Amino acid sequence: MKNTNKHLIMPIKPLVFALGVLAFTNTAFAAEQTLEQQLGQLLYEDINLSLHRNQSCESCHSLSTIEIPIEGVDGNFQMAEQPTLGFVDPSNVLNGTAVSDGSRRRAFGGLNAPSVGYAAFSPDFHWDGELFIGGQFWNGRASNLVEQAKGPFVNPLEMAMPSEWAVIERLKQNRSYLRSFKRIYNIDLRRLREGNPKVGEAYEAVATAISAFERTSRFNRFDSKFDFEAAGITQYNASEQRGADLFDDIAQCGDCHSTDEIDGESGPALLTDFSYDNIGSPANPQIPRRPQADPGLQGNPNIAAVHGNASELELDEVQGRHKVMSLRNIAMTAPYMHNGVFKSLREVVHFYNTRDVLPACTAPADATNPGFAVTCWPQGEFHSTRNTKKMGNLGLTPQDEADIVEYMKTFTDNYPEWGNSNGLSDPNVPTGTPSPFANYPIPDHSN
Repeated sequence: MKNTNKHLIMPIKPLVFALGVLAFTNTAFAAEQTLEQQLGQLLYEDINLSLHRNQSCESCHSLSTIEIPIEGVDGNFQMAEQPTLGFVDPSNVLNGTAVSDGSRRRAFGGLNAPSVGYAAFSPDFHWDGELFIGGQFWNGRASNLVEQAKGPFVNPLEMAMPSEWAVIERLKQNRSYLRSFKRIYNIDLRRLREGNPKVGEAYEAVATAISAFERTSRFNRFDSKFDFEAAGITQYNASEQRGADLFDDIAQCGDCHSTDEIDGESGPALLTDFSYDNIGSPANPQIPRRPQADPGLQGNPNIAAVHGNASELELDEVQGRHKVMSLRNIAMTAPYMHNGVFKSLREVVHFYNTRDVLPACTAPADATNPGFAVTCWPQGEFHSTRNTKKMGNLGLTPQDEADIVEYMKTFTDNYPEWGNSNGLSDPNVPTGTPSPFANYPIPDHSN
């Protein structure tokens, strides 16, 4: 996808990291996986399970690092490897594009692929008496990881398989799958025929295996600088500490991206409350074919069922609300928001701070305006239902904004490596130091 707008094709403003060689390898993680998780990884990486045998789960939720432009202390840029995984589409990170290619040529969705990292901790979609909480996808329409894993295979804009049976037919072509499904689930793929009720059972097993893989430590490392600081093992530098103080105070970021421990005492923090919000994000004209703005939570078919009193539910109130995603590894997952309209964390923080301060962009009144994020902001996709209580005019200084960005970089995993490379040294967390929460249980919400 080629962009012709100068603002949109400028290099992603890199987030300055001192990068080191990744400490983890595929072999190391595979050694601790169960048979079901190993099968899940094979399915996750298998491009043959898409219409044109060219796309897998990994295509949009990568298991690899990529080289991105990194700004050095002298202001010059160089290509360097990311310090950890973001589990998003690497082409979007590298090119600043908002949406991913599907298996069909030039088939694009309208939403930015969210990270799978730490997604296992999202509870089933529910109403807690005040807010809609949890679920998977930007609008929570899949209750849990298993339900989420079923979707992309048969989505015409993603892997584009015509049916669940078509997926099972592809599985039957792989001898390894024949053995694994029989051994793990007692499902004999060879005997399955179209229309057999067990086809649904086999398809469920595909999603179950993938969700099991997504619950491994590979996706849930808890070894960021944020984690080591929370455990009292290391300290933030001056800028990071100022950012941390602002984050939970006047910037109000922590109200939704909670820094509190999961269990209230000694566990890690997930940096989200799994709720939904409309922050007033502008439309992204970069998305091919300019799809209509996604209504977010309003488009979730399950909201009335979980609300408990559908007659009192005002659907207009939830229009434009999208899931509050975890900020873990946020520096690795540009561009940002459900439509990828923001290209850097600097833009995101500046938007939260000045959305209602800067004038509205005009001529053009969208993100192609040369003044976007500098002298103006376009009106949001769902302007009337945007959050006006906790953002828009925070009163932060430019230094405050910069400090919050520096703090959010500490949410990046693999800190024992990137914290001790390219001139950085943290004697409190030497290379190879295990996560302070290495044994924290990863929940299974699919049961």
